[in-house]
Formats: sequence, C-alpha cells, structure tokens
Amino acid sequence: MKKSLKLKVVAVAALGFMALGAGTAPASASSSAPKNGAPCTKAQYGKVVKAAGKSFQCTYTAKTKKYTWAMLNTTATTVAPIDLAKLDKKGWPAKFVIGGVPAENVSAMQTKWQGMVKLFQDELGIPVEFYAGTSYAGVIEASIANKVDMVAWGAMSYIVSKLNGAKIEPLGISKYLDGSTSYTSKLYVKTGSTIAGIKDLKGKKVCFVTQTSTSGGLIPTEGVLNAGLTEKDITQNFTGGHDKSLLGLSTNQCEAAFACCVTIGSGTLAAMKASDYKQIWESGPIPNGPMSIRSTLPKSLKAAIKNILLTKANKEHFVSKGYNGCTELASCVVVEDKNVNNFIEVKDSFYDYIRGVCEATKSSSCKA
Repeated sequence: MKKSLKLKVVAVAALGFMALGAGTAPASASSSAPKNGAPCTKAQYGKVVKAAGKSFQCTYTAKTKKYTWAMLNTTATTVAPIDLAKLDKKGWPAKFVIGGVPAENVSAMQTKWQGMVKLFQDELGIPVEFYAGTSYAGVIEASIANKVDMVAWGAMSYIVSKLNGAKIEPLGISKYLDGSTSYTSKLYVKTGSTIAGIKDLKGKKVCFVTQTSTSGGLIPTEGVLNAGLTEKDITQNFTGGHDKSLLGLSTNQCEAAFACCVTIGSGTLAAMKASDYKQIWESGPIPNGPMSIRSTLPKSLKAAIKNILLTKANKEHFVSKGYNGCTELASCVVVEDKNVNNFIEVKDSFYDYIRGVCEATKSSSCKA
C-alpha cells in the first residue's frame, strides 16, 4: 500500500455499503416536468420522478460536471439462475472471503453478516469467511493485497481503493423496502445546545468519523464548506466510527457530531438517552457504496457470485432458508438492518457524484 495512503487513511468503523440515489419522489414545485437531458439540481440528485408515463432520475456526469435528468428503462429485468454444478470451477480459491468496514464492533458485525456468509457457503460449496475490518485502511490494504474477494464498501472508500490499485469491480447495491437506494449524513448536538446548524460550528469541537468515510467525513466537509466555513474554523476530532462519533458527543469530547447508520439508545449507543440529543442537519441523498468483487477471480466464480447476490440475497430467500433466524419478512435482516430488502446491479459511473464532491472539496483523502 502506498505510503501516502497510510498517512491519509485513519482507523474507522463505518459501513456505508449502501447504494445510489433515492426513492421515487415528486419534483420540486419550482422545477418543470423533467425531460431526458434537461438540467436538474444538486438537491434533486438521485431522485426519481414520473412524467408523461415515464420515469426520470437526476444524475451527475463527472465529465461535464452537470446534473441532468436521465430517462430510466422501466422494463423489468430478470437475472437467470446459474446451475453451479455445470460451472467450470477451475482456479476457484479454497475459500471465499467477504469483507466489510464496520459501523459497530467486530462481534456485532460478525453476527449481522452470518446470514450472508451462510448463503454464499451453501451456494458455492466452499468455505466462506467474513473479514470484519476495524478500519477503512485495513480493508483497503486487504483488497489491494487480494486477501478479500468481495467487499461491502462505502462510496468513498470504494473510490480510494481503486485509486490505490485495488483490482475490483462493482456487483450490486442494496435496495430498501421503500424503494430507495441511498442514505444521508446527520449532525447531532445535545438537546440544550445553542448550536442550531452547521454555520454555528465555528470555533466548536466537532466529532467526525474519518477523512475517508463518505457520510462521516467527505459529505460533512462539503456541508461545512457550503455553510461558508473552512475546516480551520472548527476543531476536528476523528473518532474512528459512527457510534464512536456520537459517543464522543455524550462524553463531551465534542460539541456536535456527524454520523449515520446508528441509532441513539440502541446497540452500542444503548446507554445514551435519545431525548438528550437532537438532529440539527441532514445531507442530501448519498449514493450507497457497492458490493464489489475482486477482478482477478475466475470468470465463472464472478458470474456465480453476482448471480447469488442479485437473486438470493433478499428477504424472501432468507426467510425460506431461515438465514439470520428469519421467520417473517418484516423483521428479517439480510444484512445490517431490516430495511434492506434486496440487491440490484450497479455500475461504476454511479459514483461520479462522489468523485465530483471530492473535486469540489479538494479532499486529499480522495487521492492515491
């Protein structure tokens, strides 16, 4: 791994393996009916709207640096099942390793991923292990060294990994029950705080996750800059995890904290009372990170992995097999939380928006 990366990538625990965009939502009152190629706004990025019986999504193009409406193909797509018994398994590894960057501690991650591990082990017929990284740096280094085969990334860590030589390609992204495929970054303060928004962070101690976390570093930095502040206007405390960021707020290590994907009053934050804290800011939709596959794996194995992810990593299949103890759809957890329903295909270009934010913030953490 390059020395520069080691200096830039700090220990974190932020799983942001989610997907692109947002669910169906109405266009803003000030916007006209969308047309293919017509401009849209950054605030509309990822949103899907319907007009004249067609669906359009606000997209970002890195080359032109513009947000435009793109007409979506509404034809249902299906993934044909693969008969694994007929696949050429020449060159397949003795075991398959799935990696993830945690939002919580390693034991919690191991528990939440046991269903996915069992799924791939049953389908592939070879041992499957889960590598619960304790930092982005560790997972990035493992990916570059070909020690992990499939990884659940945050969008930014996926981009940084590729920039630093990881031979990976995106497979799929998680889709929620409400049809959305995005998440957001949030800013929290204590209930009695006088901090009402990002602009009030000047001169304050602020908890972040890490420089290479999308929702705990990059997007919050964009929010700070958009509020007319600079990074020098605040005292940054990079805690290493989304839960640790909020814990830092509870122990007065900071006066405000950026985080996502964890709930105050539960899990590792069970000792915190939700009524003692309030959310004062939320970002726009962030494209969730992809599930990627190691490019150097045999073609037949990559095809099998993609097929399993897109056809069987879903609530219905988990309930039918009892994975993760699933007995009903509503409470079934495929991975991370019960809102994830299934996975859909994703392309590398979906992350051009994050590349654009990297360029706009001039973040050194986005570079090799």
